[in-house]
Amino acid sequence: SAASPVPWDELAATLTAELGREPAEVFAEIDREPLAAASMAQVHVGRMPDGREVVVKLQRPRIAQVVGNDLDIVDRIARRLQRSTRWGRSLGIVALSDGFAASLREELDFRVEARNIAAVAVGSARNGVPVEPPRLESALCTRGMLVMERFRGTSIDAVPPGPDTAALTAALLDCLLGQILLDGVFHADPHPGNILLLDPAEPDGPARLGLLDYGSVGRLDAAMRESLQQLLMAIDRGDPVPVVAALLELVGTPEGLDERALQRAMGSFMARSLFMARSLGPGSTLDAGVFGELLGLTARHGLTAPPELAAVFRSIGTLEGTLTRLAPGFDIIAGAREFASRQVSVRLQPAAVRQAVTDELLAMLPLVRRLPRRVDRIVAALDAGTLSVRVAAEPPARWSGAVLSAVLVAVIAATTGLMSAMLLIAGCGPSDQ
Repeated sequence: SAASPVPWDELAATLTAELGREPAEVFAEIDREPLAAASMAQVHVGRMPDGREVVVKLQRPRIAQVVGNDLDIVDRIARRLQRSTRWGRSLGIVALSDGFAASLREELDFRVEARNIAAVAVGSARNGVPVEPPRLESALCTRGMLVMERFRGTSIDAVPPGPDTAALTAALLDCLLGQILLDGVFHADPHPGNILLLDPAEPDGPARLGLLDYGSVGRLDAAMRESLQQLLMAIDRGDPVPVVAALLELVGTPEGLDERALQRAMGSFMARSLFMARSLGPGSTLDAGVFGELLGLTARHGLTAPPELAAVFRSIGTLEGTLTRLAPGFDIIAGAREFASRQVSVRLQPAAVRQAVTDELLAMLPLVRRLPRRVDRIVAALDAGTLSVRVAAEPPARWSGAVLSAVLVAVIAATTGLMSAMLLIAGCGPSDQ
C-alpha cells in the first residue's frame, strides 16, 4: 500500500548499515527520489558499475518494532475471541492469527523474500511459461535490503485487451497452478499491480510477463499438494462424496462431524456455484466469492481450514480478477482443466510411472523388512496358544481364520507389490519407445 516516503537522509543511514560500507562503493548511482513507498519498505532505482539498472528495496527504519506491537494486539484479540465466541472457535481464529503473524514476520526478513524469488524462478523455468521473477543481486540481499533487476514494462492495469492477451492469461494461470500444485511455493498476492507486461528484449521479441513482490508467498508440503490435487479433480468430476473425502484429508475430521450433512451441503454448493458457471459456457468464471463461500461452508461444519489452504484460495481468488482484467471472458474453469489434463498426461509417461513406482518401493521397504519378523511372531504365538486378539462377540474359529487370512493377504500383497516395482524399475514394464 502507498505510504509517505522516508526522507533520503534518514534512509541513507539504513542503506549504509545494510551494505556495511558507503553506497558509492557499490552503486554507480542511486536515485534519492523513491520509485515507490509502502508501509514496510521503500524502493529506489540504482545503477551498478557495469551499467545494469536495479531496484533497491529498503526496510523502513523501526518498522520491526511497529509490526511487533501490532501483532501483539492482534494475538490478544484473537485469543479472546476464541475463548468467548463460538464462531472464533469454529474458525480456529488463533491458528489463523498465528499464520498471519508468521507470514508478516517473514516479510520483515528480505532474505526470505530472496529465497522465495529463487524458488519461484526454478519452478517457472521448469514449467516453461513466460512469467518471470526479477533476477537477484544475491550478494547484496540482507535482512533489511533487497537488490534486484529492474523490470521495465506496463502494468496489467494499463494493458488494453487484445488477441495476444489471451495467451498471456493462459500462461499466467498455468504458472500459478504449477506453483501451487507442483512446486509448493506460490505467489500469494497476484493482483494486477504485481504483474507487468515486460518490454520486449529485442524488436518483435516474444511477449513476457514479470511477477513482482514476493513478500507474501504460500507454501504447501507434498502431502497437502497431493490432497489439494485430489480435491480439485473431485470438484471437476462433480461428485460431492470424493470432494468431502479429499477436503477431510486437508483439514482433518473433527469429533462429532455429520459427514452426510457435509456431503449434502457440498453438493448444493457445487450445483449452485460451480456447475452454474460451467453451464454458462465459454466466458464463465469463478470469482473470489466462491472460495470465500467454500471456506464459510467448512467453518459451519466445524472444519478448520489450515492457513496454507486459505492462502491458496485467496491467491486463486485474487488471480481471477487479474485474469479477467487481462482477457475479459477468459474461461478459468476450462484453463484449469487443460492444465490438469496436461499434468495427467505427464504422469502417465513411462519414465514418470517408473519414478512413481520407485518412490513407492522406497516407502514400502521398511514394512517389507519388518514383515517376516512379525509373521514369525504371529505364527509362534498361534503354535504356543498365547496369541491375544480383541474381538467383539466373534467365535474363535472365525477370528482365528480371519487372522491367518489377513497375514496371508499381507504377505501376498507386499510380495506382489515388491516384485512389480522391481520389474518396472528393471525396465520390464512400459517401454519409453
